[in-house]
Parts: sequence; structure tokens; C-alpha cells
Amino acid sequence: MKNLELNLGKPCNNRCVFCATGEQSRGVRGWMAPDEVDRALDQGRREGAEAVSFVGGEPTINGDLPRSVRCARDLGYTRIALCTNGRRLARAPLLESLLDAGLTRVAVSIHSHRAALEDRITGRPGAFDEKLAALALLTAARDQGRLPDGLSLNTVLHAQNLATLPQLAAYFGRRGLTDIRFNFIRPEVPPDQARRWVPTFARTTPRVLDLVVRNETTLGMRLTLADFPLCRLPWEVLANGHLARSYLGEVRDLETQVAMHRPAQQGGTKRFDWQHQRQTLLKQHVPPCDECVLRPRCEGIWRGYVDLYGDKEFIDGPAIARTHRLRVRPGSPPAQ
Repeated sequence: MKNLELNLGKPCNNRCVFCATGEQSRGVRGWMAPDEVDRALDQGRREGAEAVSFVGGEPTINGDLPRSVRCARDLGYTRIALCTNGRRLARAPLLESLLDAGLTRVAVSIHSHRAALEDRITGRPGAFDEKLAALALLTAARDQGRLPDGLSLNTVLHAQNLATLPQLAAYFGRRGLTDIRFNFIRPEVPPDQARRWVPTFARTTPRVLDLVVRNETTLGMRLTLADFPLCRLPWEVLANGHLARSYLGEVRDLETQVAMHRPAQQGGTKRFDWQHQRQTLLKQHVPPCDECVLRPRCEGIWRGYVDLYGDKEFIDGPAIARTHRLRVRPGSPPAQ
């Protein structure tokens, strides 16, 4: 399925410390005009897109969002998704308007199960409680069949939540959230704070294996790992076809074209292939990658990570966690 990612604009009601849009994009003010949204949606359909994702900034503070969702439905998009911080969806009328317009999937960005840390990350006291209220409404809508393409959490894996990944998954699992995507942090952090938020892969790999072990033995959730160079994932996951298909985000990501708002004086709406952008501009391979058998399938490493920590971690090839040995029963289904 081809996907159109429609970035409506950069305004946001949060000020996340590691915002992936980067400081350079915060000078882009305002929203994509409704007629330009219509043109982008129409072009996407003509190019074969069946799915559309509305992103930002924070798309729920765009007053035209229900109209845009309805336009997507009328044009024939069958999967209409929203990526949001969730805070405004605690307001039932807004959520109802989006569901009535045709929304079929929601991904909520949340980066800790501890209120104080989530509020500190977002720069907004009370944000965690607003997100929990929204998630209660969203899980009810999903259970009523009103989100046929699902409800998930979009979680940045960072140094402050690294030690509690299984606890984070279990916390939200008890609240009915059974689908979480963990994205390794993109180092869009002020230099003086970078090492506080960006963990090394040497620290991360064993923690990821702990999470997988816990999920395969007790949690049984649909967990996704994304934005890892393949050699820094646990070897136990890479070498097991069932686990690789279950956990590697890039395996099931949709082919995505992006239409991103820019003012007319900056050239108007920018369009690009998301996978190509990641591989050519945002990530890189380092000299040790040339000897790696995983190289043809690996996107590489966030450029900011290499600037921060260098490439010494990648000399030894795939990570082999020595503290656990994970066994999956023959024929066991993927965690859902």
C-alpha cells in the first residue's frame, strides 16, 4: 500500500526537548491552505496512494483538520491516519468530528509512563494526564470498531526511558494499548543536552533484548523497533525470522511520499520520498559498514548519532547480547 504523509504545518502545543522536526523547521509558520491540502490529496490518489497520514507539528490544532479528513475519505483513501500528541483528543467533540469525517487510525506520541518525565519532555505540565484521558476515549472508539486500522503509541526510545521499557509497555498494555512503536531517538537535541537524552547503542541493545524477552514471555503485545542500524539490534532477533518479521519496523513500513507545508516565499509545498530522504540525508553508513553482510538491507545510522559518538561501536559487527538466550516455541504466532 502506498502512503501519502501530509505534513500540514509546524505549529504545535508542545515544546518537546527532542522534537524530530528540528530547530531549523520552527521558522516555518502557519498551515497548508485548504485548497493546497485538497490538491495534495488529489495528487496522492492519482499517484496510487490508498493511505494518508496527517502529521505536523500538531495537526489537531489545525481547525480545518476534520474537513481535510473528510476530503480524503471522499477521494477514496481507505486508510486515513492521524499522528498526534493526543492532548486535544481528550475533548470528545473533536474526536467525534474526526471519526465522523472518516478517520480510521490514530498514533499517539508518548515517551514515558511517568507523568513527571512526560510533562518535562513536552514542556507542558499536565500533558500526561491529558494524553491518558485521550487514550481512554480512543481505546473506547477502537473497541467499538470505529478505528478499523488501529490505535498505536509512537514512542521515542531515549536515555531517560531506556531502563524501563518493559514497564512502559506493561503500563500502557494494562490500559488497552497493545501496539507500540519504539523509534530510536533522532539526535535533534541541543548539544549541551545531547548525551543526556541520546543513549549509546552499547547501552541500548541489552535493554531492547530485555523488552523482547518480556514481550515474548508475558506481555504478548505488538511491539515495533525502528531507526536502529541493523547491527545494533540483538542478534537473537535478527537471526530468528519470526522475531525479525515481528519487531523490525522497516519490514512493514508503507512506501511513503511526503507533502510538507512551506510558505510560498520558500517555494511552496515540498514533496519528497520519505525512505529516500532518510537514507540519503538523515542517515549514513560508516566505513565498518562496508564489510557487513547486513549492509544492503540497512538504512544506516542517524547522522547526529555519528557526530555525537563516532563509529567505534560498529567495528565488531552485529551485537550479540550475552546476558539472555531467547527461545521461541516452534510455530508460535507473532505477538499481537
